[in-house]
Amino acid sequence: MITIHNLHKTIGEQKILNGVQLSIKQNECVGLLGPNGAGKTTLLKCLMGILSYESGDVLFDAQPIETRKQQIGYLSQYTDFKAWMTCRESLRFFGRLSGIKKDRLEIRIQETLKEVGLQEKQHFRVEQLSGGMKQRLGIAQAILHNPRFLILDEPVASLDPIGRNEIQKLIVRLKQRMSILLSTHILHDTKYICDRYIIIKDGKIIGDINQDDQKFDTKRLLVTLKESVQLNHLRECLDVICLKELTPHTFLITGAAAFDLKEVINTFSVNKIEVMSVGFYEKGLEEVFTELAADV
Repeated sequence: MITIHNLHKTIGEQKILNGVQLSIKQNECVGLLGPNGAGKTTLLKCLMGILSYESGDVLFDAQPIETRKQQIGYLSQYTDFKAWMTCRESLRFFGRLSGIKKDRLEIRIQETLKEVGLQEKQHFRVEQLSGGMKQRLGIAQAILHNPRFLILDEPVASLDPIGRNEIQKLIVRLKQRMSILLSTHILHDTKYICDRYIIIKDGKIIGDINQDDQKFDTKRLLVTLKESVQLNHLRECLDVICLKELTPHTFLITGAAAFDLKEVINTFSVNKIEVMSVGFYEKGLEEVFTELAADV
């Protein structure tokens, strides 16, 4: 659906995007991760046509994305709502800017307020809304014209846990009928939303993590034993550089090189250590991101 090929963007003398390549499928929610200054917001603005770029291609259904702007919704990190406007008035204002016809606009306002859970608050002024409600209103203006592709820039930033949970549930519902690109630095929240993660650093894509893929560290083992043993005994059995006791029967073992599970099981058997379970340590999203984005 969305294809970006060899995208380059320079601001002043600084290279912001350097050969960015990625794709997003229909009804896929992709998280865009990266440290501050990595180029996330610049990339989103290039997708929206807010910023031009020197070279590269950005395609929507194999057509230049500039020809499909009416099928794109965008929530910026800071939506400029007028505090004195009501929710309904705010959506009417943005709907007119988007060129939605008057009769259709009133229908879409009602449908969208219901979809984001603000139907009962439609006559509340923006200044009366909680942080989570304002963010839901922001998403409402982004989907008012019923886009096929939704871009969200830090949608859960600065929200309390209740507000973040509200937005998470809303995004999960929305991705059933549209593709979503979500820029964020709050990794814990996005793992319940995103199908895949793109990691950007210094203007380059350095990682593409599929939520379905399991990321195992073959140098670390998670071992559960039937009975507790002395740590020194475990060290003598394996080539260990770090041994951490998680419980009296469970250990995280770090080796100097990748472990061979068959050899490990055999070694335990020879040393009469009865194993309940043994497997490679599975990395979390935060750990994978940190490894890829770290400077050292």
